[in-house]
Amino acid sequence: MRLSRPRVLVRAALLLVGGVFMLVKALEARRAAADAGSGALLLQRVALVEALVGILALGASAMAVLALRGRKRTHSLRLRDLDPPRR
Repeated sequence: MRLSRPRVLVRAALLLVGGVFMLVKALEARRAAADAGSGALLLQRVALVEALVGILALGASAMAVLALRGRKRTHSLRLRDLDPPRR
């Protein structure tokens, strides 16, 4: 499926905002784990998962932006291949 440039930009912006949000949530969970007594291990794991999701979202945002660069079109089917050879 081919998306228009504005849609790709909106998708990249949303992924960027979501990734930053998840990294902030991971920092908050990490700080809460330092204060928590018995639930520290669970909060550390939650922080790790949130950080990984945030990094994944930032990577997807970068890939979406890289997809916007111009590329030379290549044709996989050449109709001259179907013509009989001329002698």
